[in-house]
Amino acid sequence: MLRRLVLVLGLVAGLGLGAQGADRPGPPPSPAEKELQAPLTLEDGKPTQGQSPVAPPSGLRAFGSLVLVLGIAGASLWALKKYGRGRIPGGGGGRLRVEETLALGDRRFVSILEVEGERFLLALTPQGIQLISRLDPRDQGGPGSFDDALSRQVDLGRPVPVKEMEALLKQGGGGL
Repeated sequence: MLRRLVLVLGLVAGLGLGAQGADRPGPPPSPAEKELQAPLTLEDGKPTQGQSPVAPPSGLRAFGSLVLVLGIAGASLWALKKYGRGRIPGGGGGRLRVEETLALGDRRFVSILEVEGERFLLALTPQGIQLISRLDPRDQGGPGSFDDALSRQVDLGRPVPVKEMEALLKQGGGGL
């Protein structure tokens, strides 16, 4: 990653320096162009466009501008991530929050979801999301509360018959 960054910055600096030395002579200007490029002398003595010396383009200036723009873009992304997270779609709001997630393997997870002060234990599989149970408010914040709630509701080492799982879902308050 660092090698790519150094390579890209080197190429940009090289192109900037190469553009500086590309002063190729072109066709000679026509008399009308010469007249337009000639400096104007005004009565007030202020310099006009053709009288002030203009610095040639600089590779160092181009590289500095690139670094400045990348720095501003990086700072903007950091600020958006830190302070504007709830304002972008998919960033999450204040009412819905995932407290903890435990990976069970093979794209299967168990999560604690908090919605407006209520907490739910959910099972997430590739086929869908299922409510395992509502959690008691007394479980909130204690060490090991996630593991305790999971072990009270589901014994992952044994298969669960369909009727028992239906009864467990009905007992836990089957709907969100």
